Amino acid sequence: MNSLNFDHIQDINLNDDDDQYGSIGSPMMVDHNHNNNNKSKFNQNIDTIEDPIFALQDVEYKANGIHSMLVSNGKLIIATNLSKIIRLDFDREAEIEEIDFNRRPNEIYKIFLDPSGQHLLISMTNEDVYYLHSSWKKPKIQKWKDLIESVAWDPSPDKATSLQTLLIGTNKGKIWEFVVTSVEKGFLDFGNKEPILKLLHSLDDPEPVLGMSLEKVQNKFFLMISTMTRLYYLIGGPSFEHLFDRDHVIFDIMPNDTPIPKRHCCGELKLYSKSGISLPQAYAWLIPSGIHYGDVIYGAQNTGDKFTTSTMMLHFNQEDEIHSRPPTSKTNKKQLQQQQQQQTNGQQQQQTQSSIPPYPPISFALSQFHFLLLYEDRFIALSKLNYQIVYEYYFNPNAAKLRGISVDHYQQTTWIYGENIVYELKIVEEDRYAWKLYMEKGQFDMALAFAKEPFINEKRNQIWATQADHYFNDGRFELSATFYGKTHRVFEEITLKFINAGQRDALKTYLLQKLQNLNKGFETQKTIICTWLIEIFISKLNTLRDPSNKDKYAKVNAEFRQFLENYKDTLIIIKEITFNIISSHGAIDELLFYANLIEDYERVISYHIQHQQYGMALNILTTLDKPKQSKQQQQQQQRNNYSSPNIIANVPQPDPDELYYKFCPILFHFIPSQTCEAWIHTKPGFLDPRKLIPSLMRYDPSKTSNPGEPNQAIRYLQYCVDIQKNTDKAVHNYLLSLYVKQEDDRPLLEFLNAREVFYDLKYALRLCMKEKKLKACVYIYSAMELYEEAVDLALKVDIELAKANADKVKDDDEALCKKLWLRIARHKVEKDKDIKEAMDFLKACPLLKIEDILPFFPEFTVIDDFKEEICKSLEDYNSYIDVLKSEMDDATNSADLIRKDIQNLRNKYGHVKSDQKCDICNYPVLTKRFYLFSCQHVFHSDCLITEITKHVNGETRERIRDLQMSVSVGGGYNSSLNNNNNNVSANTADAFSSMMISSEDQISQEDIDRTDLDRLVGKECIYCGDIMIRSIEKPFVGIDEQETLASWEI
Repeated sequence: MNSLNFDHIQDINLNDDDDQYGSIGSPMMVDHNHNNNNKSKFNQNIDTIEDPIFALQDVEYKANGIHSMLVSNGKLIIATNLSKIIRLDFDREAEIEEIDFNRRPNEIYKIFLDPSGQHLLISMTNEDVYYLHSSWKKPKIQKWKDLIESVAWDPSPDKATSLQTLLIGTNKGKIWEFVVTSVEKGFLDFGNKEPILKLLHSLDDPEPVLGMSLEKVQNKFFLMISTMTRLYYLIGGPSFEHLFDRDHVIFDIMPNDTPIPKRHCCGELKLYSKSGISLPQAYAWLIPSGIHYGDVIYGAQNTGDKFTTSTMMLHFNQEDEIHSRPPTSKTNKKQLQQQQQQQTNGQQQQQTQSSIPPYPPISFALSQFHFLLLYEDRFIALSKLNYQIVYEYYFNPNAAKLRGISVDHYQQTTWIYGENIVYELKIVEEDRYAWKLYMEKGQFDMALAFAKEPFINEKRNQIWATQADHYFNDGRFELSATFYGKTHRVFEEITLKFINAGQRDALKTYLLQKLQNLNKGFETQKTIICTWLIEIFISKLNTLRDPSNKDKYAKVNAEFRQFLENYKDTLIIIKEITFNIISSHGAIDELLFYANLIEDYERVISYHIQHQQYGMALNILTTLDKPKQSKQQQQQQQRNNYSSPNIIANVPQPDPDELYYKFCPILFHFIPSQTCEAWIHTKPGFLDPRKLIPSLMRYDPSKTSNPGEPNQAIRYLQYCVDIQKNTDKAVHNYLLSLYVKQEDDRPLLEFLNAREVFYDLKYALRLCMKEKKLKACVYIYSAMELYEEAVDLALKVDIELAKANADKVKDDDEALCKKLWLRIARHKVEKDKDIKEAMDFLKACPLLKIEDILPFFPEFTVIDDFKEEICKSLEDYNSYIDVLKSEMDDATNSADLIRKDIQNLRNKYGHVKSDQKCDICNYPVLTKRFYLFSCQHVFHSDCLITEITKHVNGETRERIRDLQMSVSVGGGYNSSLNNNNNNVSANTADAFSSMMISSEDQISQEDIDRTDLDRLVGKECIYCGDIMIRSIEKPFVGIDEQETLASWEI
């Protein structure tokens, strides 16, 4: 078995200085870029990419006699001259299979492999046909009538039945439908139920069917068929019979006037797809005179339509059209040396500028951007975009008899083979120069689509610059300006270019595009361009103000306003310059639009007020009642405004409410009703009524155009007080001052009487006194709690009002209340002198008696009318005296009971055991004077005093020490201790008893001191009383023990 080793692939280095010429051939790589002595650094960088686009890698294959080779889906098939099939799966390279035929076959004519690499069809020179599945070890034979020239595989085979349908084109212009199965025993055996061969079509001109391509899209078949002179297009379905209806067949005809060499591949059809599962995107049809090629589009075409587009023709005999670029000097010397060596092997001397031969290649293939052409002595990669040779490899025709090119669309690999050689063509970044070639052809959109890393930005810049120059030279200035704006060309150069050409509109377009492309941080440049654009726009508008240019003016004006909106953040920096430019041209509408846009409402409102358009000014104000920013938000906004170092000036806009305070005095003067309505409908908290008082003060209701209109100042302030619950003293004071000037007192009195006092009482009193509003003054006196003044003034206005004010103090000051009622009674009696009414008045005030008002009657008044009242009053006094006597008796009885209780307390005692100890010092308690408490705790007197002094304040402590000293000096303690050793000392009850002893008892000073000492010391048990409870708040370690505590620290 022959050995085919794909593990050791030798790269042919095209840039090495060592001699690479061998017995097979020599390389020459041609750079397709233009020689340019003024190349930029960018061009030099992208022209010096290390890896070439094309590189041939030699595959070690020692067997001879290769007739044909196909590669598909990683599976390689070789047909030898000895009619053998060599099969290799790249996924399983452990063994190369060699397939023999059952009997000695004739010479192999052609082999055909489906895209999946599963099905192989072998056509023999004697018109026999063999089929070999990838899982079989032996091929199956089928008699045939013609030589098979081409095969098109069904793109959607029936996987469930293992059937594969294919179309076969013969050398006699016939197209057959052929069905095979992968089941080895059932190959071509269908039980005679259906034919395995079906003739679908015969060409009118029986030329060999040299190429076919079949695709299925949306249940329709798309079929291309190529012969030596014609290219057919068929669309139809769903069956192949419908596809070959006569009205479905259309074709292109190419003249055939070029002599064809003996070995050629003319008429073959090649297609390119990005992957094996994607639809083809381009096609190439090789004819004797050249290559007919274009793009393929599968979609909504109907029967009878073509599905190719952008078709072009490459002619082999146009030498001025097809040539390679001169190699570099280094490569040229090496090439000359190789060519001199090749003369001995039969190769001709190559010129410094090579070109493809004027005849068809022996084999060709199609890549994304190149034609891959194989001749008997060389391989050429020819650019589809500019027909330049980008790669050329020379073979020694005596050592290598070249056969063909095979492309694996699934694995994206390309193979070149000869009778005893196999090369793999490595294609690396084939589209790396596509952007530049498209750019040179003027296909700028395609150039941008293929501009990729590295240097993607530089590539795009070069494309846009070339595109802009192209449009400028064609006189399409607006379009050229758009692309100039995207480039990095010198700004001054481009602007002068348009200025010299007199193209101000194009200049405007360029500036707009340039402005759009500027990044953050170029604020100065942006402001300069914006200033220039404003001048251009305004000048253009001035030239279009004629009514005949109404539509053009509207279009430019809309464009200008859109520009202002888009770049208002930049224009705010130079807003004064912007205003000056616009106003200098008298463009009032644009001025107001820009002012509104940047929220410079102060300028807009001022304009309307100057032109007495008060309603429009007010309408603008009413749109500004937004919630006011907090102080923190304002500071943050200010930091944002000044964050850029390139900002020239940024004057903050006044708050919307400040605009109200500034312009409302004028608006309220001229349109008070509408202004008041606007104030009322603002958002709560937006306006400060206090700051609107200057506007209200300028208001003169007598000058209003509507005499029946209510006072708008009072209306607004009433809204603030009643609805918004405003408590501002200034607002209440001014509302009060407006009420005082009204003839009707009812609103004033309601204001004074119906709410809390937020106004200045003294100010209100002064105003009411000035305007003689006495009733209002009564309310104010009452609010000031000057009830006597209120009653005195009320008696001059309304006695009922006086009564109401008198009753206001009956709960707090009964004496004052009676005094006020007496004033009212005196006024009533002295004014009316009616005894009956006086009696009725007494019933209204329970505090007054008949005797209180009797002095107010005349001396000779007859008392018959109020005799009953006098008698009733006397009876009331008698009842009151009886009550007092009863209370005195009760007090006497209570005093007697208290004396008895005190006497009982003196005689109260407790029991102390002889061995009972002091609860403080733990010594026998009977050895000293002691205290016994009801809780049965017992303490020595001096022990208790010492402990008590720790828990009392300094004054009480000093008092205890003084009493203790006084009693000790007088001997009271000793004598008492000797004579009453077993008696219980008096406790706190002694203190109360001593106070209740009658004045007849004689008490010495010593007894008094002892009683006071017992009251202070024996007040409570230190363990059971409040002292123990309060000790919880005291720390365990006292302040005087801190030093001791510190000494224990480690």
